[in-house]
Amino acid sequence: MSEQIELESGEVLDLSLYPLPDGIEDETFNRDHLARAMAVSVVTITKWVDAGMPVNSRGGNGTSYEFLFSHCYAWRKWREGGEAKERAEKLNSAAQKAMLFINDDEDQENANLSAKEVREWSEAMIIRNKAAEQRGDLVRRMHVEAVLDHVLVSFRNAVMNFPDWLEQEFGLSPHQVDKAQKFCDGILDDTRHKISESGFRPAEIVNLSDNRDQGNA
Repeated sequence: MSEQIELESGEVLDLSLYPLPDGIEDETFNRDHLARAMAVSVVTITKWVDAGMPVNSRGGNGTSYEFLFSHCYAWRKWREGGEAKERAEKLNSAAQKAMLFINDDEDQENANLSAKEVREWSEAMIIRNKAAEQRGDLVRRMHVEAVLDHVLVSFRNAVMNFPDWLEQEFGLSPHQVDKAQKFCDGILDDTRHKISESGFRPAEIVNLSDNRDQGNA
C-alpha cells in the first residue's frame, strides 16, 4: 500500500518505494543517533535537513530535533536515485551534443569540444558501449576479425582445393581444371574486395593461381 509524505519542497515522496530492509525496525532518533544510524557525520545530517530531509519534530528551547528513521531512509534512497538519474541524463546529453562534432568537416576547425566536454563525452560513450556490449548489440572489432580470419582460412582452403576435387571426381581435362581455377580465383578476389571495402583487415586471401605457380616453381 502506498504511503506518501510531502516534503518541504512540495514534492511527494512515496515511502512504499523505499521500505526499510527486512529485520530493521523503525525508530525515532535525534540528530546524533541518526548520524550513527546512517553512517554519516552530524554535519552531513544538518546539510540534509537544509536540503529537505523530512524532520519529525524540529528542536528548539532545549529540545532536540527528532527524525523518523524510515522517512529519512526513504528520502536518502530517493535522493541518491535522483542524483544517479541526473548524472545519467547529463552524460547522455553530453554524448548527444558530442555527436554533433563527430565526422564533422575538416574545415570547421573551430568546432572543437572543450576538455570538460571531451571527458563527459568519453564517460558517456564508455557507459553506453558497455551496456550495448552486455545486450549483445555491440561486438568488439578484434573478436569479429579473429572469427573472420578463421572463417576465411577455412573458406580459402575449400576454394583452393575445389579444382583438384573436381578433377578427381569428374575427370576434368587440364583446360577444364584451368577454367575452374580461374573461376575460384574470381571468387577469392571478390571476397577480398568486399572485405577490404568493409574496413576489416583479415588474413590475406591468396589467389589459387599464385599458390599453384609457387608450388610448381
